[in-house]
Amino acid sequence: MIKLLNAGFERLRKNKIFWLLITFTIGLALILIFTQYSDMKEYNEVKKIEQLILNYSMMMGIVIAIFTSLFLGVEYSDGTIRNKISIGHKRINIYLSNLIIIAITSLFSYILFMLLISIIGIPLFGKITISISTLLSLIGCGLLMVISLSSIFTFIAMMISNKTITAIVSIMLAFGLMFGALICLLNLDRQEYVQQGSLVNGEIKYEEVKNPKYPSEKERKIYQTLLDVNPAGQGFQIAGRIANVKILPFYSLGIVVIFTGIGIMLFNKKELK
Repeated sequence: MIKLLNAGFERLRKNKIFWLLITFTIGLALILIFTQYSDMKEYNEVKKIEQLILNYSMMMGIVIAIFTSLFLGVEYSDGTIRNKISIGHKRINIYLSNLIIIAITSLFSYILFMLLISIIGIPLFGKITISISTLLSLIGCGLLMVISLSSIFTFIAMMISNKTITAIVSIMLAFGLMFGALICLLNLDRQEYVQQGSLVNGEIKYEEVKNPKYPSEKERKIYQTLLDVNPAGQGFQIAGRIANVKILPFYSLGIVVIFTGIGIMLFNKKELK
């Protein structure tokens, strides 16, 4: 396992995709700081630094999907996995070493973004307005969310031998998770009562009526559970600072265990061409 990790991190160090990821992370942080600071000065808006710190959480699914598919996707086409097996490495170690590399790289990108926002942003936007314990809890949920996303996209990359198909499936899934999360958020944000206008004696009068699209209590629980289980949904909640920090870590850990367990089992049976 140690040799696999050393070889993997050495390949990572020389890989253009890794340095593109780092460049993207730094660039995104600087652009966000610049645009938000400009808006604050021009429109006299109040910007909370903790919102900027956690903003990257919403994008991690797409970022990890692209990085994983491009970095691991070549392992089959280049014959890397076949070579690892032929020199005696166990399949479980190959799978886990790839997962660890993807997870650590993704975590590094996530933490780097938060550090840059904090170091540059706090002098510009002011101090953090929520308690440190709350912020750390949200960051902790974010770190576990990143690991869960890493396990999902490592699973896809290890199951599909074609790099192009891996990239397509991973990116489509990342956007699908975001779309599903947005649907849940849309339904949870519906107001129970809405204003309805009617014409009475030539005048429009408004009255408050029950919203027919307002979900029932049971439906709201279903939408909330789907949002919590979905890593993209977790990302939106973490960025919005509305995450249930007592529940989300368990869902993230569950995703890691399920996808890694099934992934190792299937990879052990996979025929290499």
